[in-house]
Amino acid sequence: MVCVILASPSRKGSTSTLALEAANAIEDADVRIHFLNELEFRDCQGCRACKRGRPCPLKDDLVPVLDDLRDCDALIVATPVYFGRATGLYCMYEDRTYKLYAEQPEPPARKALVIVSAGARTEACRPTAERIQRILIRRNFETSLILHSTKDSANPKDDADLMELARVEGRKLL
Repeated sequence: MVCVILASPSRKGSTSTLALEAANAIEDADVRIHFLNELEFRDCQGCRACKRGRPCPLKDDLVPVLDDLRDCDALIVATPVYFGRATGLYCMYEDRTYKLYAEQPEPPARKALVIVSAGARTEACRPTAERIQRILIRRNFETSLILHSTKDSANPKDDADLMELARVEGRKLL
């Protein structure tokens, strides 16, 4: 199963377009797309119940997303850059993944694709993408990156090379 985390508030923006193109290129896969902006969920409360082997007390729309993340064979994570960092939606999601460290101290080796898009130059995406990559590597994901900038290139839908890159990277996941 391929888990897709869309942390953009826009379903049709650059970030979502690239992530969906990558996901749709994976033939015969069970792809589960999680558009965070449509979910009702809270940030981690820092109670450390998960660290003590107890279930997370938060019972909201993010629970099945975290289940998919724990059980997936591959992952696509996509976020735009706002003010030099991932969106607040992504940060709230990422904080909640902490429970997976307690539940799965030695996760299986898997692949992930990190897609980061910005209205600034492409290099403005790199720190955010590399931060996400470091976290995923700790969770035993081998990662690849796609960086996109509306300043450096057109809308992804109008950039055939970029769309092909998304498809190629998507197919590499499985």
